[in-house]
Amino acid sequence: MKKFYDTCSLLDLQEKAFEEEFYISLVTLQELENIKTSANKDAEIKYKARKLTRLLAENEDLYTVIIDTEELNNNDMKIITDAKSLNEPVEFITKDLSCKNLASAYKLNVNYIKEENLDNYTGFKEVIIEKEEELAYFYEHMNENIYNLYINQYLIIKTQDGGVIGPYIWTGTEHKEIGYPDFYSVHFGKIKPKDEYQFAAMDCLNRNQVSLLRGPAGSGKTFLSIAYMFHLLEKGKIDKIIIFCNTVATAGAAKLGFYPGDKNDKLLDSQIGNILSSKLGSRLVVEDMIESGKLLLLPFSDIRGFDTTGMQAAIYITEAQNLNITLLQLALQRVGDDCICIIDGDDTTQVDSIDYAGYNNGIRRASEVYRGEDFYGEITLQENYRCRVGKIAEKM
Repeated sequence: MKKFYDTCSLLDLQEKAFEEEFYISLVTLQELENIKTSANKDAEIKYKARKLTRLLAENEDLYTVIIDTEELNNNDMKIITDAKSLNEPVEFITKDLSCKNLASAYKLNVNYIKEENLDNYTGFKEVIIEKEEELAYFYEHMNENIYNLYINQYLIIKTQDGGVIGPYIWTGTEHKEIGYPDFYSVHFGKIKPKDEYQFAAMDCLNRNQVSLLRGPAGSGKTFLSIAYMFHLLEKGKIDKIIIFCNTVATAGAAKLGFYPGDKNDKLLDSQIGNILSSKLGSRLVVEDMIESGKLLLLPFSDIRGFDTTGMQAAIYITEAQNLNITLLQLALQRVGDDCICIIDGDDTTQVDSIDYAGYNNGIRRASEVYRGEDFYGEITLQENYRCRVGKIAEKM
């Protein structure tokens, strides 16, 4: 039995719909065009409409368009009557509850897709073990992927009494307990993890060429990233730190307009300048690093054609929640084989523009594409370690 997709289900399924032949209504093509050009639709749905339009153009042999012949004012009714007009039984696919009810009234064979949440991968899996026999079984099967982990995904075991065992990392061949991280620099001193998630994050930074740290404000993602890069710089393991900056104004805040000075002055007066100055103690330290060539600030508007090969650098992409898929893809294509790359951001609460929201968010797509690669790891930090005022502000 062939499938007949309405517009919303096809937008949601994307590539999955093209695994076999199917039907759509001409109304769906019209609705996709309207979505793409609408000034009232958000960036996420417009991105999905553009992507689906390309898929339809590339796979014309996999679907048949049914042309509406009835004079109806309601698009859902047009799509349903198109499906009903076929001289064969079809499976009508929708994720719209009203459309599902209408299609059922027309005696169509309806498959209703319930709304699914966005991917919630965190880079680790927590399991609670209540019995000693379960823990013994784990220890006896350390070379088996019994929890279905990706390569470089972490396992945190919690006992019924609140104890924590691990973290372990799945290497592809075994669960390996990670060693205590040794981060030290003149600027930051010796860094100690505050919890098991920071413990895993520090191992992730030390282990991988590309690391992604996510988490709420105050969770330590920026502090750990910068501290690790200074650790490498002072040890002579890298020659410089390169920061790609996308200076997006905080959502809802008024823009101040023109800033005087050259490129570095403008960047140091933006978010990245505030971050570096606060972590390193003063703006003067940041300016000295730029002057000595140990630090390079590069806005995203200037990174096309930039190649870090041979620089032995740490590429740092901070506040990466404010990047769409295309921008983060462009940044990752700049990373040379002799460089490392650290990405940090909070794509759940700190996205400052609708252009970077939802399915068009670069962090989310990078996580989907890179997870399971042996040079990549990620951790979503969990706790806010700022002052009580900051913690309580999370409830606002």
